Amino acid sequence: MALAWVLTARLAGGLALHLLATPLAALMFGRPLALVAAAPAALAALLWRGGDWTGLGATWLLAAWLPVTVHDALRRAADRWVPRNIFTFIFLQGFFAPGLAFVVTVAAATAAHAAAGSAPWTRLSTEFLPYGLLLGWGEAFMTGLLTAIFTVYEPRWMAAFDDARYLRPPPSP
Repeated sequence: MALAWVLTARLAGGLALHLLATPLAALMFGRPLALVAAAPAALAALLWRGGDWTGLGATWLLAAWLPVTVHDALRRAADRWVPRNIFTFIFLQGFFAPGLAFVVTVAAATAAHAAAGSAPWTRLSTEFLPYGLLLGWGEAFMTGLLTAIFTVYEPRWMAAFDDARYLRPPPSP
C-alpha cells in the first residue's frame, strides 16, 4: 500500500495522484485491518516524499477511510442484491467497487483541495479531477486483476471470499 502511495504522478502546482490499494487490502484483510494498515502506509509515504505532517490525518481519511468505506458499502450491496458467484465477486467487488471508490475519493479530494485553498479551482477542474478520474481505471484494473489471481490461486488470501457463498451450485429448477 505504501508503495502505491509513493509512486505518484505529480501535476503542476504540487498536486499528486496515486493509486490507493486500500480496496484490495479491504478484500484481503477485511475493513478494520485495511484501515489499520493504511496508517503506517501513510506515514511511510510522508517520510519518503517529505511534506507537511499536518496533512497526515486528511491523507488517511481521503486515501484510506473513504475508499474503504465506499468499497465496503458497495460490497455489502452486491452481497445483498446480486447473485453470489465467483464472477460477481471478482467483477463487482474486485473491479467495479474499487473503481467507483476511487472516483468518489478523487471527487472528495478535489473538494478538499478547493475548500483548503491549496490549489485554484481552474487547476483542480482542468488537471486534478480529469486525470484523477482517468486513474480510476488503473485502480479498478489493478485491484480486479489481483482479486482474480488471488481468488483463483490462493482464495484463503481473500478474507472477503468464501467458498460456501460464491462457489455453491445454483439451485435446481
